[in-house]
Amino acid sequence: MQSTPLLTARGLTKRFGATKALTGVDFDIHAGERVAIMGENGAGKSTLMKLIAGVYTPDAGSLTLGGDAYAPATPTDAIRAGVSTVYQEPSGFSHLTVLENLFMGRQTTRALGWLDKKSMGREAGELLARLQLPTRLLKRRMGDLSLADQQQVLIARAVANEARVLILDEPTSILTDTESERLFQLVDQLSAAGTAVCYITHRFDELERVADRFVVLRDGQNSGETDDPDREGLLRMMGSVSSVEVGADGGLVATPDDVADAAAPTSAPVLVVDALSSEGIFRDISFAVRPGQITGLYGLVGAGRSELALAICGELPIDAGSIAFQGKPYRPHSSRTALEQGIAYLPEDRKTQGIFPHLSVGDNLSAAALRGVSRAGFVSTAGERDLVATWMDRLSIKAETPASPITSLSGGNQQKVLLARLMATNPQLLILDEPTRGIDVGTKREIHRRIRELAATGIAVLLISSEMAELLELSDTVHVLHEGRLTWSAVGSEITETAILRAATGAAA
Repeated sequence: MQSTPLLTARGLTKRFGATKALTGVDFDIHAGERVAIMGENGAGKSTLMKLIAGVYTPDAGSLTLGGDAYAPATPTDAIRAGVSTVYQEPSGFSHLTVLENLFMGRQTTRALGWLDKKSMGREAGELLARLQLPTRLLKRRMGDLSLADQQQVLIARAVANEARVLILDEPTSILTDTESERLFQLVDQLSAAGTAVCYITHRFDELERVADRFVVLRDGQNSGETDDPDREGLLRMMGSVSSVEVGADGGLVATPDDVADAAAPTSAPVLVVDALSSEGIFRDISFAVRPGQITGLYGLVGAGRSELALAICGELPIDAGSIAFQGKPYRPHSSRTALEQGIAYLPEDRKTQGIFPHLSVGDNLSAAALRGVSRAGFVSTAGERDLVATWMDRLSIKAETPASPITSLSGGNQQKVLLARLMATNPQLLILDEPTRGIDVGTKREIHRRIRELAATGIAVLLISSEMAELLELSDTVHVLHEGRLTWSAVGSEITETAILRAATGAAA
């Protein structure tokens, strides 16, 4: 590898008000190198990458690219200089087609400035074929695609820009194993061609596959770097080794002493879904969720897991079948009426479906529980303040004050705010769709503990997760969907990774 780095950062410092996100951080990457950026939520990983990508401007420090001074004022400046970024939360133009998203900012034109759509379509088709994506996606609106497909389109756009530096922020968090492997192969190809790849990840089982070197940040500062993917060594640099147990496969290991023994399930289910169908999405689904139990729901992208949750919450039409809740017929009309009945739902997409980005931490947390602190239609300011303080303390939410913007929090703390919002409503059924996606191992273990605590109090939990370790650790019962059908169910010791994957791929019925 060449001795001179392609990209260097020296002494980068970034403040947001009184909060120091980065302090004197150094970083470099060579052409063709794959570097994983690691650290707990709030460690400064995304801030560092956004400084490189031109989203933020540093308060101190400097950047060089290809040996020259590099100071992008906007993301467009960065892209023109050869730095492309694919963020954890898909950020395309939802109202435009995939083709239009792929060529945004670099349209091909003919004489008189007319778009050369034929040439663009041919180039886009070749690009999607390279990434093993169907060309039929080109005419679809970006917003109509699944999160996984949106993510892959954005990766394709970055590849099309012929980036010298490619930043990938948790790119596999919403991809299936097959899609992730395709991404890894693409990263290998780009690296071999000389592209430097910065890869933010929390997934320890990916380390050897995605990176040559690991750079760890802690509390906004350099904590260390290594080319050894030893999990415990990396956790020690992250500051998490004392609070997290790591299994042989890198997954989190449950610690029974952390929580009370799970409440014994009662004979009467809280939720019974019977032959439920939604045309073109899922069909003939039947299962039950019992109080004091965590019921896992697994399936590959497109299997219908999230859609089933939305139907239970009244956000997707039901064409056939029935639902019973707490022993009575239940026909949901919206997530609001579901919440009033005692069904709380944590959506998969935190950015667009979960947080209110223009409101404060406190307003986001209390949004669903204001009825409980109101009298005669008027919200008690003191009651709301006490509610927010209580749940921020219970879930150890890190924020400067409850009045801080929700967007100033790390992804993990935003997720804890959403979980607190649901818990404050005292639900009887909690539906959690990917509750720890993109969250560091320390915060993930904390949320796992909270989920077990909730089940121990008798709350029924329906857990939708694409992380096998999470599903195996938490679930008392697991149901697997494949192409909109329930293909397999198991309890306790019958739940194995092999059996789940066979059912999820249609190999078992």
